[in-house]
Amino acid sequence: QGMSLSLVQRRIQNVASKFARLGQQNARMIHSGRPAFADHVNVHRDTEYNNLDTVWDFTPESYKQIDEILKKYPRNYKRSAVMPLLHLAQKQTEKMPEHGSSGWIPLVAMNKIAKILDMPPMRVYEVATFYTMYNRTPIGKHNIQVCTTTPCMVGTYGIGAYTILDAIKKHLGIEVGESTEDGLFHLMEAECLGACCNAPMMQIAGPICNDAYFEDLTPESAIAIIEKLRKGEKPAPGPQNGRKGSIGPLGKTVLLSEPNGPFCRDLNAKA
Repeated sequence: QGMSLSLVQRRIQNVASKFARLGQQNARMIHSGRPAFADHVNVHRDTEYNNLDTVWDFTPESYKQIDEILKKYPRNYKRSAVMPLLHLAQKQTEKMPEHGSSGWIPLVAMNKIAKILDMPPMRVYEVATFYTMYNRTPIGKHNIQVCTTTPCMVGTYGIGAYTILDAIKKHLGIEVGESTEDGLFHLMEAECLGACCNAPMMQIAGPICNDAYFEDLTPESAIAIIEKLRKGEKPAPGPQNGRKGSIGPLGKTVLLSEPNGPFCRDLNAKA
């Protein structure tokens, strides 16, 4: 029985080693879903504009905001503020010409945040690489974020998110995740931005729009917004079809007219 058990153990080891070698050989096949993109998202590579010697610091105004942000968290849990501080760093970089005036977070900014929050830099890197709203390399000045979740994808009157997205890609000559050669525009898809009533919509980050929403889009209105930004003008945010707020297409709400029912039963009536 001892010999039989030993033989079984050896066979199990042989099979395990074969599977291990097979896994190593096919590792890249498993990650064939854009390994280059994954490398870009998760790994830092020093560049002339983004390395440990890059000059970057929070402005005095930003430090005041940091003080206010930290008041929201217990002193021994300061690291809970890592996401607001990353957002603050990215918004500040939008207004820094020496860093391209685009919303991104240099490596030294992450290290600065780690020092402020008394946490290992690696923990800051983990957050910055996990969430897609944080950009770790320079992007176009105006970050066009087209919502492609279900309500926007379905859209209104046959015009959905991908109709808008395709029109923008064709107009700018770029794909999702790319910036235009002149550095003015960057294009990305976004998850639900909470303006489902006015689908399809997009959000534009940058020094002019400052994360404004543009709703009830058509290919023509989306391109018109982009062209205004190209001229340095500020497009009007909100619905682009004349809608007021999120009022329905008939213009009726319970705030403006009597509701049609069904109505609630009389709660004071005897059973």
